[in-house]
Amino acid sequence: MSTLFYISLLLLIIVLLRFFISVLNYFTRPLLPSASPSSTPLVSVLTPARNEEKNIERIISGLLAQTYSNIEIIIYNDQSTDNTSAIVERYAQKYPNINIIQGGELPQGWLGKNYGCHQLAKAANGNYLLYLDADVTVSPDFVRNATAYMQKKQLALLSMFPRQQLQTFGEKMVVPSMNWILLSLLCLRFVRWSKRRSLAAANGQMMMFDAKIYKQNLWHEKLKSSPVEDIGISRLIKKKRLPMATLLGTNDISCRMYGSYSQAINGFTKNIAAFFGGSLFVMMLFIIIGTAGPFLVIFGLPFPLTFIYFFCLISSRMLISKLSEQSRLINVFLWPLQHLALLHLAFKAVANTKKKRLTWKGRNVADLKT
Repeated sequence: MSTLFYISLLLLIIVLLRFFISVLNYFTRPLLPSASPSSTPLVSVLTPARNEEKNIERIISGLLAQTYSNIEIIIYNDQSTDNTSAIVERYAQKYPNINIIQGGELPQGWLGKNYGCHQLAKAANGNYLLYLDADVTVSPDFVRNATAYMQKKQLALLSMFPRQQLQTFGEKMVVPSMNWILLSLLCLRFVRWSKRRSLAAANGQMMMFDAKIYKQNLWHEKLKSSPVEDIGISRLIKKKRLPMATLLGTNDISCRMYGSYSQAINGFTKNIAAFFGGSLFVMMLFIIIGTAGPFLVIFGLPFPLTFIYFFCLISSRMLISKLSEQSRLINVFLWPLQHLALLHLAFKAVANTKKKRLTWKGRNVADLKT
């Protein structure tokens, strides 16, 4: 047997494993169930906002429409130069459970979002701290269902990956790859079932903490300079062997993260390596294997094994697309283009890291030291 055959056989085994994980995710359904909490403790909904005038009114309106009424809403205005502050202040004057914190200059060593989250926690009075990004959309029962899940599972942290709203062709080129990577490498149910740190995952767009545990640990302060604080916090929680869960959003929580191809590429450069344990080498190895794999398999394996390879590869994308409520047909059809976009994203992430050039919300976040 040739070297090419054994390399191709190894690639087939990798695809089979990823297909198996995709099947596990699909059939274990890591979704937030509809339920009523056993009690109604105060939930502090906390949102850091920087230049979010296009989104802030939608998230506030969604929170005001919640069926769970015992909430306080606190917005941290992180030196916005648009109308974010004025919009929030208008709501705060009308609704007594809405408050705004006006942020000042960042202390040395802090990232803006992490500092905002830290300040929000200090101002919060709730039994639970629910962090939501300003660009998410929540259903009326979202806080009720999340609170019930926190109570039932007695969690220190519940996090969710919102369903992604894809409108432009550029978004469809980039964004679906993130769920495909995540859900073909990690069974989300294992985040709760296992204590292993390697099975930690979280998304800063939605993180709900037990307030007592949070204030004992001050998670955002511990990760104050990390641009991927969400994953860092999940690993710290795993290290302390505290219970946590990470789920996938459907209609209960959704988000349109980016409005174009360039925005998506620039946005994901700051956290794509976190999918691979923070290693740029592992990230590039994964993507290069994904690029060369189909060609090697075509020339290195006999037909029955080639068929199994492509069947598992395509079926995995279809299962994950269905679970993520994305178009299966579009994601399969655009697969080669999505992979080219992923290559572009990876090389840009490497280049930005080497040049220490990573901006987010108008700030450079690449040169902070942990």
